[in-house]
Amino acid sequence: MELRLVQIEKRDPASFGVRELVGTLVTGGVLMMVGLFAYTKVKGSISTGSFTASENTTYDNITSNIIGGFDLGSVVFIVLAASIIIGVILIAFQ
Repeated sequence: MELRLVQIEKRDPASFGVRELVGTLVTGGVLMMVGLFAYTKVKGSISTGSFTASENTTYDNITSNIIGGFDLGSVVFIVLAASIIIGVILIAFQ
């Protein structure tokens, strides 16, 4: 078995991180969709008819926290994109 060193290709500094950003955004978007799909399937299969008032309050708090997490998750993608754009601009004008 032959072991080869991986040679890092030299790229244009202005394109630094763009390929990685696209991969991260696509992967993260797919994971968010899968998570939201799983959440709706699990939430729809829980019968809340026999819950007490306290259990209903707890259930509502948990589901609202999960939806809040998905809302914050979408902000992460915006921050990622903005950070790479700022990085590309800074590298391009050095």
